[in-house]
Amino acid sequence: MTAGLRQETSIAERLELLARWNNHSQPGETSDVVTAFIEQVARTPQALALVSGDERYTYAELGARVFGLARWLRERGIGAEDVVGIGMPRSAEMVIGVLGVLVSGGAFVPVDPAWPAQRREQVLAEARTTLVLTGADIQEAGTAEAPVTSVHGGQLAYVIFTSGSTGRPKGAMIRHDAIAERLRWQVTRILGFGPGDASLFKAPLSFDISVNEILLPLVCGGYVVVAEPGGERDPQYLLELIATEGVTFVYLVSSMLDVLLQMSRGTHQLDGLKHVWCGGEVLTPELFERFRAQLDTTLYHGYGPAEATIGVSHVIYRDSAERIATSIGRPNPHTQLYVLDDELRPVEIGVTGELYAAGFLLGRGYVNAPALTGARFVANPFGEPGARMYRTGDLACWRADGSLEFVGRADNQVKIRGMRLELEEVEAAVATHPAVRQAAVLVKDKHLCAYAVLDRPASPDELRQWCADRLPEYMVPSTFVVLDAFPVTANGKVCV
Repeated sequence: MTAGLRQETSIAERLELLARWNNHSQPGETSDVVTAFIEQVARTPQALALVSGDERYTYAELGARVFGLARWLRERGIGAEDVVGIGMPRSAEMVIGVLGVLVSGGAFVPVDPAWPAQRREQVLAEARTTLVLTGADIQEAGTAEAPVTSVHGGQLAYVIFTSGSTGRPKGAMIRHDAIAERLRWQVTRILGFGPGDASLFKAPLSFDISVNEILLPLVCGGYVVVAEPGGERDPQYLLELIATEGVTFVYLVSSMLDVLLQMSRGTHQLDGLKHVWCGGEVLTPELFERFRAQLDTTLYHGYGPAEATIGVSHVIYRDSAERIATSIGRPNPHTQLYVLDDELRPVEIGVTGELYAAGFLLGRGYVNAPALTGARFVANPFGEPGARMYRTGDLACWRADGSLEFVGRADNQVKIRGMRLELEEVEAAVATHPAVRQAAVLVKDKHLCAYAVLDRPASPDELRQWCADRLPEYMVPSTFVVLDAFPVTANGKVCV
């Protein structure tokens, strides 16, 4: 934002602008994903619902498997607010597992089998899971007819754990009605999604966009195409899957979009796409221009933390719309965004402040962590009594047209391959190695680099394996550098 675009305004004027730019609406009526899915099974029983490799499920077939699992879970005592682990690779069984837990009235938490055992145990303990589903459980559950459901919109639907600055992951809680409203907005307002449309499920279940990839088509008559485990990192496989299975909606981080555009140049592999949603990384004007030159497809860019329901802002680029570098667009429906100073006062247009999010789609806080919830989900001075807003830790500024620009982070949270992590959590893992006296982790050329001062000899490979045994793969540093001592500034601050 240039100085010439800054606008001197009073606090009252800034609040008036926020009232105009933010979306203060509430849903006319609330619903839940379970009801929408059950109704879709009854409406289009013979339509294609799920594709996973050679497996094909109609809505009737998928519904029977989901309802059988829901019955099996309820027989084991699962109900409202109970948390069930999803402990299997991405597959048709994972989709059945997610839906079965939701239909049972419970909530799911991803427990990736590729995670180190310590990470899985930590997540299960923090979420107080009742049981962990495996593929064998889903086979045992069999099939059943549509159940009589009584899911309440305010019930917990899922818990997704994100990296924590205390060295421990924290589990963000999201409600049924918030997911349903997010999906309704996409289906009816911006995508026009429905029969014949297909979404590609390729994100890790521990990344909240996966919830969108799975559920979006299944509430409106489309179908889900499941990428095989590891396939999300293979651009040639993704291109072939998109083309052969008729995918019309994909979510891509900018770096993967870049590669797919390069590899598909001169082919028709991406021609069937109607909607490309980008997020997790900055969408540069150069990449946008190449996208626009190669594809006649609507491009969406979204922003939002896991603590809200699959995003808080968006921008849509149709036809000849120009890309604005670093823009994260405007607030989503029922969402209010505030750029505030250290005293929680709205800053002027063009001035950087910390971004806070509020509204109907805000999550319930962190599972079984009231102190952490209280520190990040703070009282909203601009809302109704009792309303809260989430402190994102991101820096942003308003443009004069009511859109937001992303500026950076106010803390040590970074993104690697589109997934958020706290550098402190990685540092904590390195520092627990018996040989390490001091540890620091930085981002170098979009990769994590760990620095360590040792009390006794330890090789970089040993340190890497130590971290791999404790952290998800994307959080393990690519490089380990052993130093005799950390360099410090004149005031004693470590600088590496």
